[in-house]
Amino acid sequence: MLLLSETVGCCLDVKMLLLNHPKTGESLEINEFWLRDHCRCGECLNLETNQRRYDLLDLPVDVRALESKYILEKFFVQWSDGHQSNYDLDFIFDSQLERVIRRRSKSTSLTPWNRSIVLQNERHLRFSLPQLVATDEVVKSLVASLVRYGIVFIDDVAPTPTMTELALRCVFPLMKTFFGEMWTFSDKQDHADTAYTKLYLGSHTDNTYFCDAAGLQALHCIEHSGGTGGENFFVDGLHVVHELRRRFPPAYEVLCRVQVPGEYIEEGEHHCFTAPIIRVDPLNGDFVQLRLNVYDRGVFDTVPQSEMADFYDSLRQLMQIVREEQQQWSLKLLPGSIVLFDNWRVLHGRQAYTGRRTMSGAYVQRTDFLSKSRVLGIIE
Repeated sequence: MLLLSETVGCCLDVKMLLLNHPKTGESLEINEFWLRDHCRCGECLNLETNQRRYDLLDLPVDVRALESKYILEKFFVQWSDGHQSNYDLDFIFDSQLERVIRRRSKSTSLTPWNRSIVLQNERHLRFSLPQLVATDEVVKSLVASLVRYGIVFIDDVAPTPTMTELALRCVFPLMKTFFGEMWTFSDKQDHADTAYTKLYLGSHTDNTYFCDAAGLQALHCIEHSGGTGGENFFVDGLHVVHELRRRFPPAYEVLCRVQVPGEYIEEGEHHCFTAPIIRVDPLNGDFVQLRLNVYDRGVFDTVPQSEMADFYDSLRQLMQIVREEQQQWSLKLLPGSIVLFDNWRVLHGRQAYTGRRTMSGAYVQRTDFLSKSRVLGIIE
């Protein structure tokens, strides 16, 4: 039986259908135009590409359901534009905001970590290249650990840029930037970046000046000879943000709201982008991205001077948590092991060093990381 209710909108009458799920007993009021727009038949949806076949303006703005009926768990509708639709009721109910929010919160099992927690779980982060090449199950385990912890290692990799690239391409396509797809850096000043020096590098995320920062970053120590230092350290931004929200709620709110410019300038390149330091999911408020790089901060001109004190106090509180000893996981990257980490989550840095040190690395786009995770059934 079809039940209609009408709500007067700004320009048109908005009609709603009241659906009752025969199996679960749930009820749902649904917008008629949304329902017509989400017909999944072969006339409306290209079943090979999963793309819609029509333009939204092809649907009459006043399209209405003339008749409807339930058959088992299917819902059939005769529309005023002459079209007939049949819907899986589970599809309709599962496509509502409340369920999307619940699924999104439960779809991934993220483990926030500090040094002691990650050391207890380090065995879950190590994968050998021969095993990675041999079986898809190891690839899935690696991606699952990367989603959960934000960092993994690929061991038994010959210390050359070529083998670094081969190992990474076993799992993900690489992202091309002005650094290239694969890049090798030492203290030779090839780019206007502090990474191309022997200086100390504090904890940071990369590409805060890009409109879409790399989702993953890989580093492989190809060589370190004739010197000392250069230990790398990693900090879980997810854990840090949780700590900031728990200890200093006003600072958390400021850093979720205030737009902070990032900028990179060298000959032939000028990148800049402005966004909050902490990005959260607009639907459920969960952590999405930490965008923190004190080296690439541009001129801070996005709030009036009267709000500067709150911003700087908030940023200092975040950075103090980042620098706490218990947050820092320090280790020496050795030839033969690639570290691959979530650049939207895990901060990285290194101690100053002496001698000759050469690193090979690459980026992976966020969308490719998430796509692989969905294909493997790790996230929704």
